[in-house]
Amino acid sequence: MVLHAPRVSFIPLAWSLLAAGCGDAGGGDTSTSSAGATTSSGDGKGTTGSSEGGEPTTGDAGDTGDTGDTGDTGDTTSGPPPPGIACGESFQHEGRQGCHTTVEGIDVKFFPPPEGEAVERLAVFFHGDGAADYLENWGFPPDILAWTEARHTMVVGVLSPASYEDNTIAFGAAQPEHADAVATTIEAFIAAYEPVYADATLYWGVSGGSWHFSSSFIPHVAHRVPGVFVANCGGSGLSFGWAWDPSKDTVMRGKIPIYFNYGSEDFLAPNIVDSIVEYKDLGFTVDSLVHDGAGHCMHPISGPTIDFWSRHVP
Repeated sequence: MVLHAPRVSFIPLAWSLLAAGCGDAGGGDTSTSSAGATTSSGDGKGTTGSSEGGEPTTGDAGDTGDTGDTGDTGDTTSGPPPPGIACGESFQHEGRQGCHTTVEGIDVKFFPPPEGEAVERLAVFFHGDGAADYLENWGFPPDILAWTEARHTMVVGVLSPASYEDNTIAFGAAQPEHADAVATTIEAFIAAYEPVYADATLYWGVSGGSWHFSSSFIPHVAHRVPGVFVANCGGSGLSFGWAWDPSKDTVMRGKIPIYFNYGSEDFLAPNIVDSIVEYKDLGFTVDSLVHDGAGHCMHPISGPTIDFWSRHVP
């Protein structure tokens, strides 16, 4: 194991604020607002875009990079698609059928493709602390569902296997061993659905979910389940050590672009900035979008998420 930073824990007071109000940024972008947004690419150059009224920011976030698909291509015409994962408990959300079950010990929700349709890739959601966005389903906004559906991408949400001492379900409490458990579940989905772009999963997190991306998930398991990461209103600062060496495995590192979308007045902004510095220093392609004057998760979430994904998916 390659270690770059000591294992640290997050400040409980900050996460109590998170669980109390924020952690989950609404069911979409229609209830949030900020005065403006500054985008930054890996070269540090920024531009300003509008996000008034919570509308998704459409300004370019710097260099667009490769607009082609990430990952190996495959043949989607040879035979019927694999059977996938049994639905478990069915539910309705935004006019779509969702499934709620347990996979490899992790509570999951997913939106299976129509019968006979192959899955091209996965899009995996990591919820905020308290998990209201996951439990009540509003963390799966209609614009993300529509965008993924049009691209034969199956949305999967995972419930954090970690909790605080008061039993609050939280990715903010998750450690590397929890990242390993979640990765095993994602690998089970990949094995069951055989997506065409198995090494180009799309990820988005909110608050505590984003914290877990930078603290443990990318450092410990992203080389097993690589993809495009959008960390909304969250970042850990120092990572909890590394199980792989991105300075040596540059091919894998290139498969993991990262986008930090946050408000300038977010109480986690200093941590997010530290995460940006760490990942840039390690050679990752890191972009960011900063909403001037916006507090914790009080800015567009799904719009910037889709904007960044669109750079890597046609």
